[in-house]
Amino acid sequence: MKSLRHIGQLLFFLFCVVQNGFSQDILTLEEAIQTGLENSYNIRISRNNEAIAGNSNTYGNAGFLPQISTTANLTYSNSNTVQKLFSGDERRATGAGNTSLRTGLFLNWTAFDGFAMFAVKERLDLQEQRSQAFTRRAMHDLVTQIQNVYYGIVRIRQQVDIREQSLQLNRDLQELADAKLKIGTGTALQVLQTTNLVNADSSALLNQIDQLNQAKISLNRMMGRDPQTVFVVSPDVPQTLLPNLNELTELAIQQNHDVKLLQYDEQIALTQIKEARSVLYPQVDINAGYNYNYSKAEIGFALSNRSFGPSIGMGISYNIFPGRNIKKDLDNAELFKQNVLLSREELEEDLRADLAILYQDYIALQELLALERRNVVTAERNTSLARQLYRSGRATNFDVREAILTETQVKDRLSDVQYRQKITEIQLKSLAGIPLY
Repeated sequence: MKSLRHIGQLLFFLFCVVQNGFSQDILTLEEAIQTGLENSYNIRISRNNEAIAGNSNTYGNAGFLPQISTTANLTYSNSNTVQKLFSGDERRATGAGNTSLRTGLFLNWTAFDGFAMFAVKERLDLQEQRSQAFTRRAMHDLVTQIQNVYYGIVRIRQQVDIREQSLQLNRDLQELADAKLKIGTGTALQVLQTTNLVNADSSALLNQIDQLNQAKISLNRMMGRDPQTVFVVSPDVPQTLLPNLNELTELAIQQNHDVKLLQYDEQIALTQIKEARSVLYPQVDINAGYNYNYSKAEIGFALSNRSFGPSIGMGISYNIFPGRNIKKDLDNAELFKQNVLLSREELEEDLRADLAILYQDYIALQELLALERRNVVTAERNTSLARQLYRSGRATNFDVREAILTETQVKDRLSDVQYRQKITEIQLKSLAGIPLY
């Protein structure tokens, strides 16, 4: 009886631990997703990279705009000078000073570079758009992970509930066996057998509670908050009506985030080919400036000299033989484009295969779900009948144990099928590029 009191205390502790969660606020899936998107370091880094790409996407960075610079030089010298003139005169000066000032404002502009600047600007536009698409993919991936973990917690929570029901049924059976022993219609063996069942359920319940806590820590980490934050999840597992396989495949080819990134890579490769071809054309440069020069000398032919005014010029250059680098650059750019095309074709084939497998699994799970729901109804009726027969002495405790075990297994299978179907649904949506938030 002492061991039974210990078991009762343990069960009371387990009940308090599990039921304590119900006093906490329910964390909805939408709240988990919103918090995760706001706090994710990966998303914040992606947004920073997106801003960097936006800052780099300028006409100046593409080479459209001129470069304007200015210079100013002031020089002073002190020297001993001896000058002999053609007339025979001689001039001498000790410590003669010379001052020189030169300033200027200059403009250099590449007016034509073989259309390279247009290709560069197009590439910068695409890189900015690609960075935005990359951020959307990062958000999509995070939402997928959060949903998987969230419904994993729902699944474990259901397992805990099922184990609690099994534990309560076995406790009732234990109390009944103990009562029969006291009135002489039962045996000590039956009491020990039911006690073993209670102990086994208690141990399994402890393990499941530990799994539940670990899963909650993982979700808290994904949400970017304190891992020890206490919460409970909504027990609902809503089912969504999905498009058929052909529609899902078409959506995946059009909307899958990895496909979109490869499409941007393909367009960027085309701009790189345009950039490589630009060296086949001459380059036209225009320069203009305004100069101001002033000099003053204490000895010499002129005491001072000043000149100022604008200047303008144009230059044309053409690289006649660049060491065969043009062909190499063009070949490499073309090969890069081919690699992107091959990667996209491979990805599309993988998507078709993965969608077909997942969709087949999804349909099979729908049928299995309906079957397991009917099995649960049958198992509950069987357990109820077995307990009634045991009370009247027309069934053994072995019959009741088998009924309880069957009911527990059937309910666990139903929970597992619901979870697997939901995860399969999430995977199908994720591959098809269907928004998950």
